[in-house]
Amino acid sequence: MMSKLRIFFLCFLLQFLPLFSEDQFFGTSESQFREKIKTVRLENGLTVVMMKRGTSPTVALYIKFLVGAVDETPEEAGTAHLLEHMLFKGTKTVGTTDFEKEEKYQKQIEVWGTELDDIKLKIRDLTTRGESIPSSLQNEADTLNRRLKNLIQLQDGFIVKNEDSYIYEQNGEVGFNAYTSQDVTNYQIQLPNNRIEVWAKIESDRLKNPILREYYTERDVVIEERRMRTDDSGAGVLREKFFSLAFESHPYRKPVIGYSTGLPFLKIEDTKAFFQKHYTPDRMVISVVGQFDFEETEAIIRKYFSDLKPGKPRPTYKVEEKSFPGEKRFKVYHPSGSQMMMGFLKPPYPHKDNSSFDVLSTVLTSGTGSRLYKRLVLEEKLAVSVGAANGYPGERYQNYFVFFVKPREDAKPEVIENIIWDELSKIKENGIPKEELDKVKNQMVSDFIKTLDENASIADLLSYYQLLYGDWAGLFRQYTSIIQTSSQEIQTLVPKYLSKDKVVIGVLEDVRKKSE
Repeated sequence: MMSKLRIFFLCFLLQFLPLFSEDQFFGTSESQFREKIKTVRLENGLTVVMMKRGTSPTVALYIKFLVGAVDETPEEAGTAHLLEHMLFKGTKTVGTTDFEKEEKYQKQIEVWGTELDDIKLKIRDLTTRGESIPSSLQNEADTLNRRLKNLIQLQDGFIVKNEDSYIYEQNGEVGFNAYTSQDVTNYQIQLPNNRIEVWAKIESDRLKNPILREYYTERDVVIEERRMRTDDSGAGVLREKFFSLAFESHPYRKPVIGYSTGLPFLKIEDTKAFFQKHYTPDRMVISVVGQFDFEETEAIIRKYFSDLKPGKPRPTYKVEEKSFPGEKRFKVYHPSGSQMMMGFLKPPYPHKDNSSFDVLSTVLTSGTGSRLYKRLVLEEKLAVSVGAANGYPGERYQNYFVFFVKPREDAKPEVIENIIWDELSKIKENGIPKEELDKVKNQMVSDFIKTLDENASIADLLSYYQLLYGDWAGLFRQYTSIIQTSSQEIQTLVPKYLSKDKVVIGVLEDVRKKSE
């Protein structure tokens, strides 16, 4: 996702800047961009990046928190994503007709829902060990289940569903949404520029007075979401298995959506604690992009967000993934088309080699003229598609460079694998001719130009780089490094990272064929 956003960002620059040499271009671009941007850091640690651009009287408003699945313990897996869902459930004043009357039901639901979960865990443990379930325990579970359903029904009479969405719709919103990744949680919207204070009031209230109403109902929604996107999806099953094997110790091994066995038992008190720990202004960036007044917008943000309390310092994560010599291979069986993943552990941005992987990805899999696409799809007709991802599944820590291949029906994965090794070997031995490398870089710039500029994409990027790397201008340094990447630097990637004793290979076989 981030590579596409980077492409967009340079498209914007190319529209407004004259042509320079490569080094001059990015240096001048950053300088001219700074003239349009104001960065403010509040006393509580909240960073605000504001960029004035365009003529439309609208703004894109993004809020990012430095918290994602990577920050969860295995017991908490799925909490960051579930919490994202829960923060749309309203506050003490939004999403309710009378919170004073509703509150007693909310408190009882939390108490009895937690107790019911504890009993269900006991029943599961007994069942797993082959022991009988005492009738008294089952009766208690049934009683609590009925009580919980009754309380939920009573509370529902006070709930105004999606009231924040309705308020925003009345104020001309576009793109009101959110997402959770391994690295960040993001909340976004676009509004007329005379509605910034409406946004600030709603979003600050969401952070100060969240009510996790409909927790158990929404938890079921997430369980169903996991079933559809992972359990019933061949690509989802393959991807989850790949990272559980690829990362032996690092929390990137956990799926963002959580585990099917753990999601039904995520506790509301733990979710509240997760919110208090991670949703703090010192781990938060707001970006505002569009037509607006700097001073007026800063004053609004200070008015509504400056009283958020900073959190405790987060210790540096102690565990770093170590790649031991020796390949890792696995197969999974699923009733869907065959697929394969092939990946290698590598360093994150801003390591110089990360930029070289960006270029290598384009050389091998971007477009019909790329090396692997020509061989696997066009010439030997072994694959329906081939692609690569750099910085997967996250970019805060060491991550993977991964090939994704969808083989044709009768293609053998080992033949496809050998072709990938062959193309990597060619690069190792011969490098990339200057003409091809220049063409690839021109293709990347061409992609920038073809991408439409949008306030939302810029706001997403500014907040992302500011949050993860402490400076939105890291984007320019990233692309300076990409443009300066040499053939020799790409050559060195192969023996250093892309060797047979460091590979992780996963193959999904269509179980329907196996049963034929």
